[in-house]
Amino acid sequence: MSISRGVVAFALVSLSGCSPKDSSDSGGSTGAGAATEAPTWHTDVRPIIESSCAGCHTAGGSGGFDLETYEDVRLIKDAVADSVASRRMPPWKAVDGCTEYEHDISLSDEEIATLVDWAAADAPAGDESESRMGTPPEVGGLDRVDLTLSLPIPYEVNTELADDYRCFTVEWPMEEDVYVTGYQVNPGRADLVHHMIAFIVPGSYAEALAEMETEDDRPGYSCYGGIRAVDQIDSAWLGAWAPGAVQGELPNGLGMRMEAGNLLVLQMHYNNASGAEGFDQSTIDFQIDSEVERVGWIQPFTNPLWVLAGGMDIPAGAVGAEQSYEGVLPRDLTVHTANLHMHTMGRTGRMEVERSDGSKDCMIQIDDWDFDWQRTYQFAEAIQVKEGDTWRLECTWDNPTDVDVDWGEGTGDEMCLGTALVSLD
Repeated sequence: MSISRGVVAFALVSLSGCSPKDSSDSGGSTGAGAATEAPTWHTDVRPIIESSCAGCHTAGGSGGFDLETYEDVRLIKDAVADSVASRRMPPWKAVDGCTEYEHDISLSDEEIATLVDWAAADAPAGDESESRMGTPPEVGGLDRVDLTLSLPIPYEVNTELADDYRCFTVEWPMEEDVYVTGYQVNPGRADLVHHMIAFIVPGSYAEALAEMETEDDRPGYSCYGGIRAVDQIDSAWLGAWAPGAVQGELPNGLGMRMEAGNLLVLQMHYNNASGAEGFDQSTIDFQIDSEVERVGWIQPFTNPLWVLAGGMDIPAGAVGAEQSYEGVLPRDLTVHTANLHMHTMGRTGRMEVERSDGSKDCMIQIDDWDFDWQRTYQFAEAIQVKEGDTWRLECTWDNPTDVDVDWGEGTGDEMCLGTALVSLD
Protein backbone atom coordinates (compact mmCIF):
# COMPACT_ATOMS: atom_id res chain seq x y z
CA MET A 1 0.00 0.00 0.00
CA SER A 2 1.45 3.32 -1.07
CA ILE A 3 0.78 6.73 0.46
CA SER A 4 2.36 9.65 -1.37
CA ARG A 5 2.11 13.44 -1.25
CA GLY A 6 -1.12 13.04 -3.19
CA VAL A 7 -2.81 10.96 -0.54
CA VAL A 8 -1.79 13.40 2.17
CA ALA A 9 -3.25 16.26 0.17
CA PHE A 10 -6.36 14.20 -0.50
CA ALA A 11 -6.71 13.43 3.19
CA LEU A 12 -6.33 17.01 4.30
CA VAL A 13 -8.52 18.47 1.57
CA SER A 14 -11.25 15.90 2.17
CA LEU A 15 -11.29 16.57 5.87
CA SER A 16 -11.45 20.28 5.25
CA GLY A 17 -14.37 20.31 2.76
CA CYS A 18 -13.32 -2.69 25.69
CA SER A 19 -14.96 -5.48 27.90
CA PRO A 20 -15.09 -9.23 26.97
CA LYS A 21 -17.97 -10.39 24.82
CA ASP A 22 -20.96 -11.33 26.94
CA SER A 23 -21.17 -15.09 27.30
CA SER A 24 -24.86 -14.95 26.45
CA ASP A 25 -23.77 -14.25 22.85
CA SER A 26 -22.63 -17.83 22.50
CA GLY A 27 -24.34 -19.01 19.35
CA GLY A 28 -25.97 -21.90 21.15
CA SER A 29 -23.13 -23.40 23.17
CA THR A 30 -23.96 -25.04 26.46
CA GLY A 31 -21.43 -23.43 28.74
CA ALA A 32 -19.30 -26.57 28.82
CA GLY A 33 -16.91 -25.15 31.37
CA ALA A 34 -19.64 -25.40 34.00
CA ALA A 35 -21.42 -28.48 32.63
CA THR A 36 -21.14 -31.91 34.26
CA GLU A 37 -20.93 -33.68 30.90
CA ALA A 38 -18.49 -33.06 28.08
CA PRO A 39 -19.82 -31.07 25.14
CA THR A 40 -20.60 -33.04 22.00
CA TRP A 41 -20.23 -32.34 18.30
CA HIS A 42 -23.90 -32.47 17.39
CA THR A 43 -25.27 -30.42 20.27
CA ASP A 44 -22.49 -27.98 21.15
CA VAL A 45 -19.58 -27.84 18.71
CA ARG A 46 -21.23 -28.01 15.30
CA PRO A 47 -23.16 -24.73 15.81
CA ILE A 48 -19.93 -22.89 16.66
CA ILE A 49 -17.92 -24.33 13.79
CA GLU A 50 -20.62 -23.60 11.24
CA SER A 51 -21.18 -20.06 12.55
CA SER A 52 -17.57 -18.91 12.75
CA CYS A 53 -15.21 -21.31 10.94
CA ALA A 54 -16.71 -23.19 8.01
CA GLY A 55 -17.24 -20.09 5.88
CA CYS A 56 -13.50 -19.97 5.11
CA HIS A 57 -12.64 -23.60 5.84
CA THR A 58 -14.56 -25.11 2.95
CA ALA A 59 -13.61 -26.79 -0.31
CA GLY A 60 -11.53 -24.30 -2.30
CA GLY A 61 -11.89 -21.68 0.43
CA SER A 62 -9.30 -19.33 1.83
CA GLY A 63 -8.87 -21.41 4.99
CA GLY A 64 -6.74 -23.96 3.15
CA PHE A 65 -8.53 -27.02 4.56
CA ASP A 66 -12.08 -28.12 5.34
CA LEU A 67 -13.89 -27.82 8.66
CA GLU A 68 -17.32 -28.85 7.44
CA THR A 69 -17.94 -32.27 8.98
CA TYR A 70 -17.46 -33.97 12.31
CA GLU A 71 -14.58 -36.00 10.92
CA ASP A 72 -12.87 -32.90 9.49
CA VAL A 73 -12.82 -31.24 12.90
CA ARG A 74 -12.15 -34.36 14.98
CA LEU A 75 -8.95 -35.12 13.09
CA ILE A 76 -7.42 -31.77 14.11
CA LYS A 77 -9.34 -31.17 17.32
CA ASP A 78 -6.27 -30.19 19.35
CA ALA A 79 -5.11 -27.67 16.74
CA VAL A 80 -8.61 -26.21 16.63
CA ALA A 81 -8.70 -25.91 20.42
CA ASP A 82 -5.28 -24.26 20.50
CA SER A 83 -6.08 -21.76 17.73
CA VAL A 84 -9.33 -20.58 19.35
CA ALA A 85 -7.90 -20.51 22.88
CA SER A 86 -5.15 -18.16 21.67
CA ARG A 87 -7.75 -16.20 19.64
CA ARG A 88 -5.72 -16.63 16.46
CA MET A 89 -8.92 -17.98 14.97
CA PRO A 90 -11.41 -17.00 13.78
CA PRO A 91 -9.52 -13.99 12.40
CA TRP A 92 -11.53 -11.18 13.99
CA LYS A 93 -8.87 -8.76 15.19
CA ALA A 94 -10.97 -5.86 16.49
CA VAL A 95 -11.06 -6.06 20.28
CA ASP A 96 -14.30 -6.26 22.24
CA GLY A 97 -15.30 -3.14 24.09
CA CYS A 98 -14.12 -0.66 21.45
CA THR A 99 -17.44 -0.31 19.62
CA GLU A 100 -20.15 -2.52 18.15
CA TYR A 101 -19.69 -3.93 14.65
CA GLU A 102 -21.83 -5.74 12.15
CA HIS A 103 -21.04 -9.36 11.17
CA ASP A 104 -18.93 -10.19 14.25
CA ILE A 105 -17.47 -13.72 13.89
CA SER A 106 -15.38 -13.65 17.08
CA LEU A 107 -15.99 -16.28 19.75
CA SER A 108 -17.20 -15.65 23.28
CA ASP A 109 -15.28 -17.03 26.27
CA GLU A 110 -18.03 -19.64 26.65
CA GLU A 111 -17.71 -20.80 23.03
CA ILE A 112 -13.93 -21.09 23.37
CA ALA A 113 -14.34 -23.14 26.56
CA THR A 114 -16.78 -25.44 24.75
CA LEU A 115 -14.30 -26.19 21.96
CA VAL A 116 -11.39 -26.67 24.36
CA ASP A 117 -13.38 -28.99 26.65
CA TRP A 118 -14.67 -30.98 23.67
CA ALA A 119 -11.15 -31.59 22.37
CA ALA A 120 -9.93 -32.55 25.85
CA ALA A 121 -12.77 -35.10 26.11
CA ASP A 122 -11.58 -36.77 22.86
CA ALA A 123 -14.21 -35.13 20.67
CA PRO A 124 -17.43 -37.05 21.44
CA ALA A 125 -19.94 -37.03 18.58
CA GLY A 126 -23.11 -37.16 20.66
CA ASP A 127 -26.62 -37.91 19.48
CA GLU A 128 -27.11 -37.14 15.79
CA SER A 129 -30.87 -36.84 16.32
CA GLU A 130 -30.15 -33.79 18.50
CA SER A 131 -27.78 -32.18 16.03
CA ARG A 132 -28.00 -28.39 15.85
CA MET A 133 -26.88 -26.29 12.92
CA GLY A 134 -24.93 -23.07 13.22
CA THR A 135 -25.88 -19.65 11.91
CA PRO A 136 -23.16 -18.40 9.57
CA PRO A 137 -22.59 -14.65 9.67
CA GLU A 138 -24.46 -12.59 7.14
CA VAL A 139 -22.47 -12.78 3.92
CA GLY A 140 -23.88 -9.69 2.29
CA GLY A 141 -24.86 -10.05 -1.34
CA LEU A 142 -26.40 -7.73 -3.90
CA ASP A 143 -30.05 -7.15 -4.74
CA ARG A 144 -29.00 -7.13 -8.37
CA VAL A 145 -25.85 -7.27 -10.48
CA ASP A 146 -25.68 -4.44 -13.00
CA LEU A 147 -22.09 -4.95 -14.16
CA THR A 148 -19.41 -7.63 -13.86
CA LEU A 149 -15.72 -6.93 -14.53
CA SER A 150 -12.86 -9.40 -14.45
CA LEU A 151 -9.09 -9.52 -14.69
CA PRO A 152 -8.23 -9.01 -18.37
CA ILE A 153 -6.78 -12.53 -18.75
CA PRO A 154 -6.25 -15.59 -16.56
CA TYR A 155 -3.11 -14.92 -14.50
CA GLU A 156 -0.72 -17.70 -13.53
CA VAL A 157 0.26 -16.94 -9.94
CA ASN A 158 4.01 -16.70 -9.37
CA THR A 159 4.50 -19.39 -6.74
CA GLU A 160 8.21 -18.60 -6.51
CA LEU A 161 7.10 -15.66 -4.35
CA ALA A 162 5.42 -16.16 -0.99
CA ASP A 163 3.39 -13.01 -1.74
CA ASP A 164 2.73 -12.09 -5.35
CA TYR A 165 1.32 -8.55 -5.76
CA ARG A 166 0.00 -7.81 -9.27
CA CYS A 167 -1.94 -4.86 -10.64
CA PHE A 168 -4.29 -5.08 -13.61
CA THR A 169 -5.92 -2.16 -15.43
CA VAL A 170 -9.60 -2.57 -16.31
CA GLU A 171 -11.69 -0.10 -18.32
CA TRP A 172 -14.87 1.19 -16.67
CA PRO A 173 -17.47 0.73 -19.45
CA MET A 174 -20.29 3.02 -18.27
CA GLU A 175 -20.87 6.00 -20.56
CA GLU A 176 -22.36 8.23 -17.87
CA ASP A 177 -21.45 9.17 -14.31
CA VAL A 178 -22.96 6.72 -11.81
CA TYR A 179 -22.66 5.56 -8.21
CA VAL A 180 -21.49 2.15 -7.10
CA THR A 181 -23.88 1.20 -4.29
CA GLY A 182 -22.53 -2.30 -3.73
CA TYR A 183 -19.95 -4.77 -4.92
CA GLN A 184 -19.09 -8.43 -4.56
CA VAL A 185 -15.57 -9.74 -5.26
CA ASN A 186 -15.57 -13.30 -6.57
CA PRO A 187 -12.09 -14.78 -6.16
CA GLY A 188 -11.34 -17.10 -9.04
CA ARG A 189 -9.05 -19.04 -6.73
CA ALA A 190 -9.98 -18.51 -3.10
CA ASP A 191 -7.03 -20.71 -2.11
CA LEU A 192 -4.60 -18.24 -3.74
CA VAL A 193 -6.26 -14.80 -3.56
CA HIS A 194 -5.37 -13.13 -0.28
CA HIS A 195 -6.87 -9.74 -1.02
CA MET A 196 -8.02 -7.39 -3.77
CA ILE A 197 -8.13 -3.58 -3.69
CA ALA A 198 -9.96 -1.72 -6.47
CA PHE A 199 -8.60 1.79 -7.14
CA ILE A 200 -10.48 4.44 -9.15
CA VAL A 201 -8.11 6.12 -11.61
CA PRO A 202 -8.74 8.84 -14.23
CA GLY A 203 -8.61 7.68 -17.81
CA SER A 204 -5.71 10.08 -18.47
CA TYR A 205 -3.42 7.50 -16.85
CA ALA A 206 -4.17 4.81 -19.43
CA GLU A 207 -0.89 5.31 -21.32
CA ALA A 208 1.27 5.30 -18.18
CA LEU A 209 -0.40 2.15 -16.91
CA ALA A 210 -0.01 0.44 -20.26
CA GLU A 211 3.69 1.29 -20.22
CA MET A 212 4.02 -0.28 -16.75
CA GLU A 213 2.50 -3.49 -18.05
CA THR A 214 4.71 -3.49 -21.15
CA GLU A 215 7.86 -3.16 -19.05
CA ASP A 216 6.90 -6.10 -16.84
CA ASP A 217 7.65 -9.66 -17.98
CA ARG A 218 4.36 -11.05 -16.66
CA PRO A 219 0.71 -10.03 -17.21
CA GLY A 220 -0.20 -6.88 -15.33
CA TYR A 221 2.66 -5.35 -13.36
CA SER A 222 4.28 -5.85 -9.97
CA CYS A 223 2.80 -3.52 -7.35
CA TYR A 224 3.75 -4.33 -3.78
CA GLY A 225 2.83 -1.29 -1.74
CA GLY A 226 0.68 0.58 -4.24
CA ILE A 227 -0.34 1.16 -7.84
CA ARG A 228 2.86 3.12 -8.56
CA ALA A 229 2.20 4.78 -11.92
CA VAL A 230 -0.58 7.00 -10.54
CA ASP A 231 -0.18 10.10 -8.40
CA GLN A 232 -2.43 9.11 -5.55
CA ILE A 233 -4.06 12.54 -5.30
CA ASP A 234 -5.74 11.37 -8.51
CA SER A 235 -6.81 7.95 -7.21
CA ALA A 236 -9.23 6.69 -4.61
CA TRP A 237 -10.26 3.34 -3.21
CA LEU A 238 -13.49 1.93 -4.58
CA GLY A 239 -13.42 -1.08 -2.29
CA ALA A 240 -11.47 -4.06 -1.06
CA TRP A 241 -11.86 -7.73 -0.25
CA ALA A 242 -9.93 -10.09 2.02
CA PRO A 243 -10.81 -13.51 3.48
CA GLY A 244 -13.66 -13.19 5.95
CA ALA A 245 -14.83 -9.84 4.56
CA VAL A 246 -18.55 -9.19 4.29
CA GLN A 247 -19.54 -7.65 0.98
CA GLY A 248 -22.70 -6.49 -0.71
CA GLU A 249 -24.56 -3.19 -0.58
CA LEU A 250 -22.75 -0.24 0.93
CA PRO A 251 -24.27 0.72 4.30
CA ASN A 252 -26.67 3.53 5.06
CA GLY A 253 -27.67 4.47 1.52
CA LEU A 254 -24.11 5.26 0.44
CA GLY A 255 -22.75 5.34 -3.10
CA MET A 256 -19.21 5.78 -4.45
CA ARG A 257 -19.07 8.05 -7.51
CA MET A 258 -17.66 6.63 -10.75
CA GLU A 259 -17.19 9.02 -13.67
CA ALA A 260 -17.45 8.07 -17.32
CA GLY A 261 -13.99 7.32 -18.71
CA ASN A 262 -12.53 6.21 -15.38
CA LEU A 263 -10.30 3.18 -15.06
CA LEU A 264 -10.06 0.60 -12.32
CA VAL A 265 -6.70 -0.69 -11.21
CA LEU A 266 -7.15 -3.99 -9.40
CA GLN A 267 -4.35 -4.80 -6.97
CA MET A 268 -4.28 -8.56 -6.38
CA HIS A 269 -2.35 -10.09 -3.51
CA TYR A 270 -1.75 -13.80 -4.05
CA ASN A 271 -0.38 -16.04 -1.31
CA ASN A 272 0.48 -19.71 -1.81
CA ALA A 273 0.94 -20.69 1.83
CA SER A 274 -1.45 -23.62 1.27
CA GLY A 275 0.75 -24.97 -1.52
CA ALA A 276 -1.81 -24.14 -4.20
CA GLU A 277 -0.78 -23.08 -7.69
CA GLY A 278 -2.40 -22.28 -11.02
CA PHE A 279 -4.38 -19.51 -12.71
CA ASP A 280 -6.75 -16.88 -11.35
CA GLN A 281 -9.26 -14.67 -13.13
CA SER A 282 -11.22 -13.07 -10.31
CA THR A 283 -14.32 -11.00 -11.03
CA ILE A 284 -16.25 -8.19 -9.32
CA ASP A 285 -20.01 -7.75 -9.48
CA PHE A 286 -21.32 -4.20 -9.13
CA GLN A 287 -24.66 -2.74 -8.16
CA ILE A 288 -25.03 0.68 -9.78
CA ASP A 289 -27.47 3.56 -9.29
CA SER A 290 -27.84 6.99 -10.86
CA GLU A 291 -28.79 8.63 -7.55
CA VAL A 292 -27.97 7.90 -3.89
CA GLU A 293 -29.03 9.14 -0.48
CA ARG A 294 -25.48 10.18 0.37
CA VAL A 295 -22.15 10.18 -1.45
CA GLY A 296 -19.35 8.35 0.34
CA TRP A 297 -15.62 8.09 -0.05
CA ILE A 298 -12.72 6.23 1.56
CA GLN A 299 -10.92 8.68 3.84
CA PRO A 300 -7.24 7.98 4.64
CA PHE A 301 -5.82 9.36 7.88
CA THR A 302 -2.13 9.52 8.79
CA ASN A 303 0.62 11.97 9.71
CA PRO A 304 1.63 13.96 6.60
CA LEU A 305 5.18 14.32 7.92
CA TRP A 306 5.64 10.55 8.07
CA VAL A 307 4.80 10.38 4.38
CA LEU A 308 6.67 13.47 3.22
CA ALA A 309 9.72 13.55 5.49
CA GLY A 310 9.84 10.39 7.61
CA GLY A 311 10.06 10.57 11.37
CA MET A 312 7.95 7.50 12.11
CA ASP A 313 11.01 6.03 13.82
CA ILE A 314 11.11 2.33 14.71
CA PRO A 315 14.63 1.67 16.04
CA ALA A 316 16.52 -1.55 15.40
CA GLY A 317 15.68 -4.16 18.03
CA ALA A 318 12.75 -2.15 19.37
CA VAL A 319 9.91 -3.88 21.22
CA GLY A 320 6.65 -1.96 21.35
CA ALA A 321 7.96 1.15 19.57
CA GLU A 322 5.06 3.62 19.50
CA GLN A 323 4.04 6.48 17.23
CA SER A 324 0.84 8.52 17.21
CA TYR A 325 -0.80 11.34 15.31
CA GLU A 326 -3.89 13.47 15.81
CA GLY A 327 -5.69 16.20 13.93
CA VAL A 328 -8.62 18.48 14.69
CA LEU A 329 -11.60 18.03 12.36
CA PRO A 330 -12.57 21.22 10.53
CA ARG A 331 -15.99 19.84 9.49
CA ASP A 332 -18.71 17.40 10.49
CA LEU A 333 -18.49 13.86 9.08
CA THR A 334 -20.37 10.60 9.42
CA VAL A 335 -18.07 7.57 9.74
CA HIS A 336 -19.45 4.19 8.65
CA THR A 337 -16.45 1.82 8.73
CA ALA A 338 -12.89 1.67 10.04
CA ASN A 339 -9.69 -0.09 9.01
CA LEU A 340 -6.06 -0.07 10.14
CA HIS A 341 -3.01 -0.74 7.99
CA MET A 342 0.54 -1.62 9.02
CA HIS A 343 3.14 -3.98 7.59
CA THR A 344 4.69 -7.12 9.02
CA MET A 345 6.27 -5.54 12.14
CA GLY A 346 2.94 -4.18 13.36
CA ARG A 347 1.92 -5.11 16.90
CA THR A 348 -1.04 -2.95 17.96
CA GLY A 349 -3.12 -0.12 16.55
CA ARG A 350 -5.98 2.12 17.59
CA MET A 351 -8.06 4.85 15.94
CA GLU A 352 -10.44 7.01 17.97
CA VAL A 353 -12.21 10.34 18.11
CA GLU A 354 -11.98 12.59 21.18
CA ARG A 355 -14.93 14.92 21.57
CA SER A 356 -14.63 18.56 22.50
CA ASP A 357 -16.02 17.64 25.95
CA GLY A 358 -13.19 15.14 26.51
CA SER A 359 -15.20 11.95 25.90
CA LYS A 360 -13.81 9.40 23.44
CA ASP A 361 -15.31 7.15 20.78
CA CYS A 362 -13.14 4.19 19.83
CA MET A 363 -13.45 3.33 16.13
CA ILE A 364 -11.08 0.38 16.01
CA GLN A 365 -8.47 -1.22 18.24
CA ILE A 366 -6.33 -4.23 17.35
CA ASP A 367 -4.03 -5.70 20.01
CA ASP A 368 -2.51 -8.54 17.95
CA TRP A 369 -1.93 -7.14 14.47
CA ASP A 370 -1.64 -9.69 11.67
CA PHE A 371 -0.67 -8.49 8.19
CA ASP A 372 -2.61 -11.41 6.70
CA TRP A 373 -5.99 -10.30 8.16
CA GLN A 374 -6.74 -6.69 7.24
CA ARG A 375 -10.50 -6.57 7.49
CA THR A 376 -12.65 -3.45 7.25
CA TYR A 377 -15.07 -3.25 10.19
CA GLN A 378 -18.56 -1.81 9.69
CA PHE A 379 -20.10 -0.03 12.67
CA ALA A 380 -23.44 -1.26 13.94
CA GLU A 381 -24.36 2.43 14.11
CA ALA A 382 -22.54 5.13 12.16
CA ILE A 383 -20.39 7.44 14.28
CA GLN A 384 -21.00 11.17 14.02
CA VAL A 385 -17.85 13.28 14.34
CA LYS A 386 -18.06 17.04 14.70
CA GLU A 387 -16.02 20.08 13.79
CA GLY A 388 -13.51 20.56 16.61
CA ASP A 389 -13.31 16.85 17.49
CA THR A 390 -9.84 15.28 17.46
CA TRP A 391 -9.16 12.25 15.26
CA ARG A 392 -6.31 10.19 16.77
CA LEU A 393 -4.26 7.29 15.40
CA GLU A 394 -1.58 5.28 17.17
CA CYS A 395 0.46 2.21 16.29
CA THR A 396 3.16 0.07 17.90
CA TRP A 397 5.71 -2.23 16.30
CA ASP A 398 8.33 -4.84 17.19
CA ASN A 399 11.48 -4.50 15.06
CA PRO A 400 13.55 -7.70 15.37
CA THR A 401 16.10 -6.52 12.77
CA ASP A 402 19.37 -4.61 13.20
CA VAL A 403 18.12 -1.85 10.88
CA ASP A 404 16.14 1.25 11.86
CA VAL A 405 12.76 1.36 10.09
CA ASP A 406 10.64 4.29 8.93
CA TRP A 407 7.58 4.91 6.74
CA GLY A 408 7.90 3.30 3.32
CA GLU A 409 6.42 0.98 0.72
CA GLY A 410 8.85 -1.95 0.90
CA THR A 411 8.51 -5.19 2.82
CA GLY A 412 11.12 -3.97 5.30
CA ASP A 413 9.41 -0.60 5.77
CA GLU A 414 6.33 0.21 7.85
CA MET A 415 3.16 2.28 7.89
CA CYS A 416 0.57 3.52 10.36
CA LEU A 417 -2.57 4.32 8.40
CA GLY A 418 -6.25 4.50 9.22
CA THR A 419 -9.00 4.48 6.63
CA ALA A 420 -12.73 4.98 6.97
CA LEU A 421 -15.80 5.09 4.74
CA VAL A 422 -17.25 8.52 5.39
CA SER A 423 -19.97 10.88 4.16
CA LEU A 424 -21.00 14.44 4.89
CA ASP A 425 -24.28 13.48 6.58
